[in-house]
Amino acid sequence: MEGTNFTYVIKQLELALRPYFEEVCAQAGMTIAQFTALTVLERRPGITSSELARRSFVRAQTMAQTMDPLLDAGLVRRERDPDHARRLLLFLTDEGVAAVHRTAPRLAELERLLTTGFAEEETAALADYLRRARRTLESHTLAEFRAGATDLVP
Repeated sequence: MEGTNFTYVIKQLELALRPYFEEVCAQAGMTIAQFTALTVLERRPGITSSELARRSFVRAQTMAQTMDPLLDAGLVRRERDPDHARRLLLFLTDEGVAAVHRTAPRLAELERLLTTGFAEEETAALADYLRRARRTLESHTLAEFRAGATDLVP
């Protein structure tokens, strides 16, 4: 396993993928951050802005700036939390759902481009490997890693 340098390869992939993903989002009239926020809300309706920020990999201040155009465009709505009156929960509107779904064909096209030359089984295996790697990282804490827990086992 020595010499695989996965972090470098994954970063290279992200850098190569980003301009294509930016183009898909731009064609839909939004940024990557806005699209990410919409897709998170599609999967997890009724979360707070701070939880949305965490799940979108941005800071709360950045999420506030990301949300303003989505709220103004009527893609997202806020509702008071019935259990905690001070909390505002976020939901996609029908227009927000439609905006996410309009990007689906272009995203599918991008994923086909990304996996060109892969057999169907290889594509499925790659997706599985990436999910497993993510779950492994999520099953531990950064504090464990900082403490030198190099024998991390899920």
